[in-house]
Amino acid sequence: MEHVEFRRLFGANPKRTEPEVLEHRASCPECAKYAADMQRIDQLVLGALDVPLPAAGPKPWEVERRIPWLAIAASVLVVIAAGATMWVGQRRDALIVEVVKHADRERDVLIVSDKRVDEEKVQRTMAKAGAHMAGSLPFSIARTCKIRGIVAPHFVMQTPDGAVAILLLSKERLLTAHSFEELGYQGQIVPMGSHSIAVIGTSKAAVEEGRQLASHSIEWVN
Repeated sequence: MEHVEFRRLFGANPKRTEPEVLEHRASCPECAKYAADMQRIDQLVLGALDVPLPAAGPKPWEVERRIPWLAIAASVLVVIAAGATMWVGQRRDALIVEVVKHADRERDVLIVSDKRVDEEKVQRTMAKAGAHMAGSLPFSIARTCKIRGIVAPHFVMQTPDGAVAILLLSKERLLTAHSFEELGYQGQIVPMGSHSIAVIGTSKAAVEEGRQLASHSIEWVN
């Protein structure tokens, strides 16, 4: 089972107990955390609806009128927060699938190579997404691609542990970095101000090296 399918199923029903769902949860720490978050949100909604009567205070008929509204208001807030969390997570997961599939379509260039792209071409390619290279990077490929219809410069970087794809996502804003494994690839999506970069490869060590190099050398001008 893929991560995206697990999260779609578990997000819709945090009480799922199908063997394949439980098996994936047990084998994937990130999806296990997602499942725990969904169950906690589910409990918060139930708790918001369970408002006890006060020991003393307003007359019983006043309490009866007010408590349902308090419960409804609390549950609505919890549902809104849960919905926002799920929407962000689903959008991020869909982005991950898209960038991995894009890198996989160009796997013929995701190889170890002694070739290097000259800095002028790298800067021209980055400029198409409003970015520039502040330090020299070992790029063997520099292409102009699109992700979700937006220009996304695509580079192949050579690291001591292998080649990685670097995608500049000028319109994708994340709050935190996110690591993933999809279709046999390792990767990270890293926020950089109001933009992000995706680093994808077949070696976890190479991905981490690529992330560090890219994070210190790629800047956006706006």
